[in-house]
Amino acid sequence: MPKYAPLAAFLRRQKRAEVDLTFRDIERIVGGILPKAAAVDGWWRADPSGPMMPQHTAFADAGFVAEPRIRAETVRFVRREGGRSPAGVAQVAARDGAL
Repeated sequence: MPKYAPLAAFLRRQKRAEVDLTFRDIERIVGGILPKAAAVDGWWRADPSGPMMPQHTAFADAGFVAEPRIRAETVRFVRREGGRSPAGVAQVAARDGAL
C-alpha cells in the first residue's frame, strides 16, 4: 500500500469542502513521519510541468488540493470542483493498469 493511501482514504470520507490538518495529524493518519521536504511549500503543491509525486497522487485521487501553511505546520485540503483532477484520474488509472 502506498504511504499516502491512508490520507487519501481519510480525505475521501470527509463531508466538508475544506479539511484542516496539522503535520502531526497527517503523520498519525499515514502511520509515519513526514519527510523533511514537507517543510517546503512545493512538497505539497503539484507542479503541472513536473512529475506527480505520491503525496500529490493521494490528494488528487481523493479529489483535493493542498494549501500548506508551513510556518503553522498545517495543511488545508480543499475539495476540487468536480472531485478528482484529470491528472489525478490519469495517474490512478495508469497505476491500476486501466490506461
